[in-house]
Amino acid sequence: MATSLAKPFHRRQWLSVEQAVSHLSAVTEEPLTSGDLADLAESYQLDLYWYRPGQQLAYVGRPETRELSQPMRLCAENHSDWRAIVNILRHRPALPAYEQDTPLLEDSEGDRLRITFDNRQRPEPFSSRWYPNFAELVLKRSELEQLEPQLFSAQEGDGEMDSHLLLNVIWQLEQLTLDSLEPRHSPGWLAEQLAQRSDALDRGALERVLAAAERESVRGTPH
Repeated sequence: MATSLAKPFHRRQWLSVEQAVSHLSAVTEEPLTSGDLADLAESYQLDLYWYRPGQQLAYVGRPETRELSQPMRLCAENHSDWRAIVNILRHRPALPAYEQDTPLLEDSEGDRLRITFDNRQRPEPFSSRWYPNFAELVLKRSELEQLEPQLFSAQEGDGEMDSHLLLNVIWQLEQLTLDSLEPRHSPGWLAEQLAQRSDALDRGALERVLAAAERESVRGTPH
């Protein structure tokens, strides 16, 4: 697993939380955090995997055990378990809700398992060892990449909403300014005044912005 995490990004199968955050931050050009991953997982858009090498596992419903040799998917069907796991990404350690409570896992064959300990290594019944810690949560690179189009479309939607909001704010500020003047002046006069205040502002561009704000206000006015 350590070797896998050291490979170039396109050759990695698994990513640590930090690597996933760095990748998505670069893709979206936004300073994301593990809390953003938690939001995605909480809305069931992202699977989380547990990797604790050598951890003993017991099959559910049959008396066999095995060792955890590669990351295994954490099941999200138990709401309280999943919420506790997701909150690990928000730096809130998970603790068992009852003695030896531990989340359900599913392997690539669809078998269900839970971690187990022999008597010598068994932690306290309410120890955090029954749950993954932050460093033990990993993500599958291919699943993360599948989310990228959604993240971009969400960003575009936010950008569209912000542009409408910005034009409405500009319109209201324009009206507030012009209504306070006696006699009332035109938007062209306001554009000229703004252009005189800063060399970085062009009067023609300002007039186009004010006209766009007026059009947006008309479009948003109920008939």
